Amino acid sequence: MREQILSGQFSTGQLLPNERELVEQSGLSRGSVREAMLILETQGLISTTVGRNQGRRAIVPGNNVVRESINIFVRGRQIPFRSLMETLEAFAPTVCALAAANRSEKDLMALDECRERLKITLGAKKFVKANFEWHAALGRASHNPLLGAIYESLGPNMVDPHVAGFTSKDVRTATRFAVDRIHESIAQKDTEAAQRRMLSHVQAYRRMIEPIAPRTVSL
Repeated sequence: MREQILSGQFSTGQLLPNERELVEQSGLSRGSVREAMLILETQGLISTTVGRNQGRRAIVPGNNVVRESINIFVRGRQIPFRSLMETLEAFAPTVCALAAANRSEKDLMALDECRERLKITLGAKKFVKANFEWHAALGRASHNPLLGAIYESLGPNMVDPHVAGFTSKDVRTATRFAVDRIHESIAQKDTEAAQRRMLSHVQAYRRMIEPIAPRTVSL
């Protein structure tokens, strides 16, 4: 069933065979079929609906699958914060350059909407949410689904809510200024400037945050 979903034999939203049919097709017990369906649902490959059109439907894996896997790996292995920053420095400039090269007008509008929300947020929590939304929009604008998903998944690990300095006024001010400059490069489709400015932004963030960051991520 997993292979059929991943290979596209079952399209997104398509109703899967019911439990009785799966038992007959597989020769497995009803309990084994239920367990298998639960595993597939946990993996983000099927969803269960109730009501008039109830049943299990196939779904294409979303960015949340990558995000959950990366979060489990980062926390389970107690990855050093320094390693996360090095990873972000490697990914972010490339994603930004691709966004500048490949973005559509719709992408640019989405980025601009996120940037405006970033400007008007006052509280730290709302700022963090707006910042994540902008970076997620940047990943989508790259039009590289894999890079975009990995890039988006790194974001939540970059901010520890227990460390106030991660969202200090100085950090928020510097971020807004950097986002404005990066946005200008993307709007002009200037890939070199976009890449350079994003690298500068990530390095500046690292200099501000690393001295107060925990050794490992503990979100």
